[in-house]
Amino acid sequence: MNNNNNNNSFNNNFNNKIGSTQPYLSDNARNALFEGKDSNRRFGGGGNNNNNHDTLSNQDIFEKQRRDMEEQDKMLDSLSGSITRVKDIAITIDKTAQQQTEMLDELDVHVDSTSARMRNTTKNLITLTKQSKTTGYWSVICFLLLVLLVVIILASVL
Repeated sequence: MNNNNNNNSFNNNFNNKIGSTQPYLSDNARNALFEGKDSNRRFGGGGNNNNNHDTLSNQDIFEKQRRDMEEQDKMLDSLSGSITRVKDIAITIDKTAQQQTEMLDELDVHVDSTSARMRNTTKNLITLTKQSKTTGYWSVICFLLLVLLVVIILASVL
């Protein structure tokens, strides 16, 4: 009943301020709004909430909200710390990845230069192999010429 008196007082004050002689809400509309099937619905919860907020003063509600905000601040601080740690880990991973990329680039340069030297060495071995086949022949020819010279000199001396 006290609720109805407050609502009537509100309507009268509201109607006086806007200069209307007709009530802002009819009694039926007001009753349907404030005393409908969810009439037990109050601040801080749904219609099935068993907490009796009707007995809480404004100061109690304010204190509850302050405690809730402090709890949320603590949880946000914890979350912030976790996010900072994840950020630090991500930065460390990034630095490690950059270092390894540099090392791989250096390795790639060394592999390329080693590969080029291997190709040149292989070409030189192929050339040497071809030359060694003819070198043997030239060696035999030179040896035979030397033997021929020795025989000619011995034949002329004797």
